[in-house]
Amino acid sequence: MVFKSGNFKTIIVFVVILVICVIVITVSFKQSEVFDNLKTGALDIFKPVQEGVFRFFNPIAGFFAGIKNYINTAEKIETLQQENAALLNSYSENINLKIENDALRKLLDMEMRKDMDSIPAKVIGYYNNKWQSEILINTGRSSGVLKGMAVVDSRGLVGLVISSANSTSRVRLLDDPQSSIGARILSTRSLGIIEGNLNNTVYLNYIKTDEDVFRGDVLITSELGENMPSEILIGRISRVSINPANPYKEITVDPFADFRKLEYVLVIKGSR
Repeated sequence: MVFKSGNFKTIIVFVVILVICVIVITVSFKQSEVFDNLKTGALDIFKPVQEGVFRFFNPIAGFFAGIKNYINTAEKIETLQQENAALLNSYSENINLKIENDALRKLLDMEMRKDMDSIPAKVIGYYNNKWQSEILINTGRSSGVLKGMAVVDSRGLVGLVISSANSTSRVRLLDDPQSSIGARILSTRSLGIIEGNLNNTVYLNYIKTDEDVFRGDVLITSELGENMPSEILIGRISRVSINPANPYKEITVDPFADFRKLEYVLVIKGSR
């Protein structure tokens, strides 16, 4: 069959007009109440299917989202841990410097107040058991530190040097069982001996029962020691008791120095 040119043009125009009419009708139909009702009905029809699909795929989507969040969280935690470690290291360094500066400043202030020749030292060892209470310091004979010299901190007497090497020295603390140092009660000027004990307690011995001694009295070093400077603070009397079988009072002393927290000390080499 052969179409004439005029007929072919007529067919094309007809088709275009038909398409336009369909489009107009479709748009009008979408905006109609009928179309809205169809959409609503479709939602009700496909609701069970949609819910089933959602229940099936939602855990899977949540699982993969959880993996993604876990990876991101792990990376964030690692970053925060690194930042926290850096901050903690910086904080520790600053705190250590502050503690060291404060301790040295206190020792310097004490050294300036005392008319004595002294040398600062750092505690590098601590030995404490039933039979021994000692520290090791980082100064020795090369710095003029000798056996028998007194060792103090910013609070008071710590102990005595019992041996000295070239660059280190051993110091016997007040609570060592072999410790024995002359002491005087500041208020009454009574003389006694500070001694340690196997239980690491410090006692003031050889104070007669008829002498006045009170809880809270302050003890200082006496002038009778061979190498011990006088009037160095020792501690405070914490307990006084009397045993009828003992001609001397039983007196317990709390040293001013905290032996468990010693970091820096001064070795007193003598008077200037």
